[in-house]
Amino acid sequence: MSLGGQLSVLGHAMLTALGADGPSTCAALRAGLSGVKEGKLWDFTIGEYLPVARPRLHQWWEGPTMLPALADPVIRQCQRLAQGLGLPHATGDAPELPVLLILPPKDRPYRLDNLEQLMLDELAKRFDQPLPQGSGAMAGGRTGILPALRIAQQMIADQSAPACIIVGVESFLRQALVEHYIDEGRLLCGANSNGFIPGEAACAVLVGRCGATARPELVIAGCGSGQEPSGDGGNANHPVRGEGLTQAIRQALGEAGIVFHDLNFSISDLNGEHFKFKEATFAAGRLDRLPPDGRSRRPRGFMETWHPVEGVGEIGAATFPCLLGWAFEAGLRGYAPSQHALLHAGEDNGERVALVTRFEHKGAN
Repeated sequence: MSLGGQLSVLGHAMLTALGADGPSTCAALRAGLSGVKEGKLWDFTIGEYLPVARPRLHQWWEGPTMLPALADPVIRQCQRLAQGLGLPHATGDAPELPVLLILPPKDRPYRLDNLEQLMLDELAKRFDQPLPQGSGAMAGGRTGILPALRIAQQMIADQSAPACIIVGVESFLRQALVEHYIDEGRLLCGANSNGFIPGEAACAVLVGRCGATARPELVIAGCGSGQEPSGDGGNANHPVRGEGLTQAIRQALGEAGIVFHDLNFSISDLNGEHFKFKEATFAAGRLDRLPPDGRSRRPRGFMETWHPVEGVGEIGAATFPCLLGWAFEAGLRGYAPSQHALLHAGEDNGERVALVTRFEHKGAN
């Protein structure tokens, strides 16, 4: 099912280490600020506390029961955005639009088998009612945005709902988790500079039919997916080659009807692990070719790379809604380097997803 030109991001919401809403988080990202601070997670390699990215909440605890508390505020923010846009079925603070939850994948260490049902039940308690018809949860991780968008597109096409709220939420702030990734050589710690900083966040986007409102929107112009044999860093039998990401980006560009050289910036899940940078470099090297006239059409001749993980930490399933939210905000505030943007992310199982977006100004901000 093609997504190109069918759906648009109409608004966004975030709860991250940089802010309690989308605009404040994006403003901090634009300013180059970091939400990373010393946390109460132990680095056994050097006997010190680890740097972490934790939202500033009134209370904090760890584990799966923390995830509904993270998701609750961003769902309410998106519901209020829908209400402000005058969308049908958006009249109160509790969600009246379908909510699609993107959760950590099944193979994430120390993940509860019944996490999907736990999230749905706990959010129903928080809103004093079950989530609206059509709502659901999926174990998609960083690449769960693609099935979520397809479900949203189907509901909107069937007129089951005028819009949907897509929420990604995950936390890496657990001692057992950081110890696992230290042992795997993937966490930034005293004994490893090639690793990520653990974080937690909930990020959401309000998606609707293209042209559903007279307000600015971020059009999903193209999407693509691919499978990378090297998975989460490669080995002797499966070295990092970037083939899955190349395939995903090529598909997204084809659906959007543009070439790589027309893109001035990308927003991705680059998180400090070298293999992600290698994949992005290999993909760009294969796809970025000069136009027939042999001259660059980019203002600076190169493509800008934005990576929000630097400011908010590794946030897993919340990554892609964060990427979409920043692309929307950059277009809305007028600091995006171009109308089109490339967004991409990958999961540890080798799945890679890319989206090409197009921001359209249609009315007052």
